[in-house]
Amino acid sequence: MATHPTPSQTDNSSNPLFEELIVRKMPFEFADDIRPHWNPAKVEWSHMVNGASLAMPYLEPFLMRTLSKAVKQIESDQLRREVKWYMQQEGQHYQQHRKFNDTLIQNGYTELVEIEHLMQETYQQLEKRRSHKLCMAYAAGFESMALAVGHWLINDRKFLFEGSDARVASLILWHFVEEIEHKNVAFDAYQAVYGGYFTRVYAMFYATLHVMKFSRLAYKVMLKKDGLWNKLSSRWKLMKMISLFTRKVLPKMLLSCMPFHHPSHIEDPQWYTDWLNLYQQSDEAVALLDTQRLAAARL
Repeated sequence: MATHPTPSQTDNSSNPLFEELIVRKMPFEFADDIRPHWNPAKVEWSHMVNGASLAMPYLEPFLMRTLSKAVKQIESDQLRREVKWYMQQEGQHYQQHRKFNDTLIQNGYTELVEIEHLMQETYQQLEKRRSHKLCMAYAAGFESMALAVGHWLINDRKFLFEGSDARVASLILWHFVEEIEHKNVAFDAYQAVYGGYFTRVYAMFYATLHVMKFSRLAYKVMLKKDGLWNKLSSRWKLMKMISLFTRKVLPKMLLSCMPFHHPSHIEDPQWYTDWLNLYQQSDEAVALLDTQRLAAARL
């Protein structure tokens, strides 16, 4: 089995259903039969998601460490509690992605281990060489991008996930439901400790391009391994998915660039609320969504 570096560990004002963020320890099972082409109709999309997943065990501990350093500087008791819940949610995210990423490596994509080492080193250097203010703005900026991605994944869930492996689709949708749920926290923490409009906007695009760079390194490796990278048909499908991502995500990112923007101004999707309600009934139900009926308006 391939080895990989181990990352160091260190409100719910956006959610009207609950008084606090819920730290969900999801009963996901990533068995040996999970395939990297978890959406067989959209291989290139599968690898785009796989590439993003590879970054999570390095990105999210970085976010956790960054906000952990800020807790003592936050005056609001409520916001301090929200930051702690946020960090616990992010901890669950990267642990679940770590398990999924292991299945990718076990399926023969051993070259991904080198990219993991690069990501670990990069985030360590980012903390050492850049100011804490920039790291806080990176966290807030990443969450702005993740909020936009979450809306896209939910609104286009039928197209993106229908007929795919329910275990992987459920992992991704859970992750981004919680990105919507804690959408205010990193933003509010940055504003409380430092503030600064231009740094926040700069860091949002910096964080977005930073994560996209690593994701591309990973999906390029996987597509090459599959013999698809140099095929025009595959490259065209990939470009169409990247174009769709840009068209769906960029407008909300630009909205977050407005000087008086706050994440709470972005209305939550109904399906997100339905997911939260279904989780209250059964965590197993949301850990294994029926990908044949994702088009339903309600869960």
